[in-house]
Amino acid sequence: MKKTLLISMVTAALVCLFALPALYAVDAPGDLTIKVPAGAKATKTPVAFSHKGHAAIDCKTCHHKWDGSGAIKKCAAEGCHIDASKKGKKKPTSFYSAFHARKSENSCVGCHKALKKAKKATGPTKCSACHPKK
Repeated sequence: MKKTLLISMVTAALVCLFALPALYAVDAPGDLTIKVPAGAKATKTPVAFSHKGHAAIDCKTCHHKWDGSGAIKKCAAEGCHIDASKKGKKKPTSFYSAFHARKSENSCVGCHKALKKAKKATGPTKCSACHPKK
């Protein structure tokens, strides 16, 4: 009896672990271009980004302020990564840090470098790979 109950509990836990996230799945937009916020001076070319190519990653990894149900705001939205000045680009709240913070697995560069260090498939880690010459 105890063994059957244990097996049932483990099975239920596994179903919840793998099936429930699918109920809350968000259909990610397709390819998009990431540009610096309005009013900021771009020093590199815009970045082509594929949401579909990152579909296996939990949305909250990048969209860390998202509540899981409402609309997802852009990084440059009020209350997120609004500092687009060159002087403040190393601040955690800067638009630059959202994509380039090397020690944060929530940023593109940080995540790609962590995957590379773990010898897993990763995206680009060099500037020119994301920001091609015009």
